[in-house]
Amino acid sequence: MKMKISARRARRQKGAAMVESALVMITLVGMIVFVMDIGRMLMTEMFITERARTAVRGAVVNNWDSTAVANYLVYNSTTSPDNVNGVAPTGYMGLQTSQVTFTALGTSGSADYRYQVKVSGLQMFTWIPWIAGKYTAPPVTVTMPAQSLGATN
Repeated sequence: MKMKISARRARRQKGAAMVESALVMITLVGMIVFVMDIGRMLMTEMFITERARTAVRGAVVNNWDSTAVANYLVYNSTTSPDNVNGVAPTGYMGLQTSQVTFTALGTSGSADYRYQVKVSGLQMFTWIPWIAGKYTAPPVTVTMPAQSLGATN
């Protein structure tokens, strides 16, 4: 009789171990997906920030207007490519030139004169369980002193 009870107990413990392992694995995989997804979203934000820095630096050095800055940030060229069927093509990471704002701050020729580029409305998506979907990233704003003060390139 004792043998039957211990065999039954061993079977139950095996089943309990499988359930515990499944719960731990689900939690572990969920945490890994969360970390990777947040990392991907932060990397996207860093890519856009770096593009904005490059665009505002080009505006400072070359005295670009707002159209040239937006085109450079989105298409990596100061001119936009041709429209396809009347629709402007998407640029870097799905950006449109309408999402880029270029502003001159301060008084031209003074020490506080600077350029600002702002990218807003960037759509991001996530695979994180229970919060999966599309989200709008916070605006990326980059400001740089206008060091050239009248250079023409």
